[in-house]
Amino acid sequence: MKTLKLFLLLVPFLSFSQHNTYYIGHSGFGWDLIVGEMVNDLAADAGINTYDYGFQFIGGTCLANQWYSHASPQGGTDSHVELSSGEYDILVLAEQIPIQEVLLGSQFCHENVITSYQSVDEFYDLAIEANASTQVYLMEFHNEINLTSANPYDDWIELNAAMRPLWEQVADSVSEINNGRNIRIVPVAAAFQAMVDSVNAGVFPGITDWLDLFDPNDAPEATIHPTEMTYYLAACVHFATLFEQSPVGLTNETFAAAGWQFDPPTTAQAAMMQSIAWEIVSSDDYAIPPVVMSAESESDLHKIEVYPNPFIDELSIRTAVNLKNASLKLYQLDGRLVYQMEGINGNFLQLNIKRLPQGTYIYELKDEDYYYSGKVVSR
Repeated sequence: MKTLKLFLLLVPFLSFSQHNTYYIGHSGFGWDLIVGEMVNDLAADAGINTYDYGFQFIGGTCLANQWYSHASPQGGTDSHVELSSGEYDILVLAEQIPIQEVLLGSQFCHENVITSYQSVDEFYDLAIEANASTQVYLMEFHNEINLTSANPYDDWIELNAAMRPLWEQVADSVSEINNGRNIRIVPVAAAFQAMVDSVNAGVFPGITDWLDLFDPNDAPEATIHPTEMTYYLAACVHFATLFEQSPVGLTNETFAAAGWQFDPPTTAQAAMMQSIAWEIVSSDDYAIPPVVMSAESESDLHKIEVYPNPFIDELSIRTAVNLKNASLKLYQLDGRLVYQMEGINGNFLQLNIKRLPQGTYIYELKDEDYYYSGKVVSR
């Protein structure tokens, strides 16, 4: 049999992988790390017990200031002390918005002018030296909406589109100088734009004015911060990116801090935001990068063949290990489950999936020890 190369969305990992996460940034994460706590609640509802988090918060500032002012944050802890402990597996960094204002450094951010590239690389080195397996992310937050503009929506989406390549440029540059170790992106901006578009299309439950998705307490000339309800979308995007799995079906009730419950989205609103988050994350190669796997390049433990791909009605999957009581699920890109099989044993599956609409699907195959996921195309 010819060995096929499979482009995966997710790297297979053992089920005991840790997700101890440290966040460094501004109010894009929310005061007292609202997003971190909401992700904690989503993870708990998903049965994930490997997540914990810490943070350094300095509002409205750049990563250069976060680097030099680490000993006196407005909230959280000293990032240099925390990251040097080696206890964190994930580092999420938030640069000032818009990123173009600090990309090459700004004296208005900190008297020690360093670029975004240098700031990210400094934090990267600090984390990696203490824990070589740390995965680093940049949170791409959406840009400010100019409410004095004649066309605030058009100007906003144009600005978001113009800034995205700069986020990629920073991620690629820092990855390159560190021997190709991928710096990934948490695509909050694209998710918020998709949510705004759903309101304008008349399909987002309970909201008819897209500006109601943003904090009314922001200055009358501009707005950027989510509301209590829409921080939930940011949390879903983080969940989907960090855990590389769909948030569809998880709880709509989360806490912003211990004992402080946020005004939750309705179940219908939560379902919409969950679907948006997964659709954006699963289609963004900077969030979940495709990895080429083949018999020539991967250990026997993680070999997998999926064929034919694209397929018509019949799909075969072969793994190098014998799975025990495994489950297989197929999802549409919006996160909806379309096929499920339980109680799988052995290393070979031949599926007869008739009447599956043409399109791209995401499969998840897992047992207690192994997890595989990737894209398949039905023709």
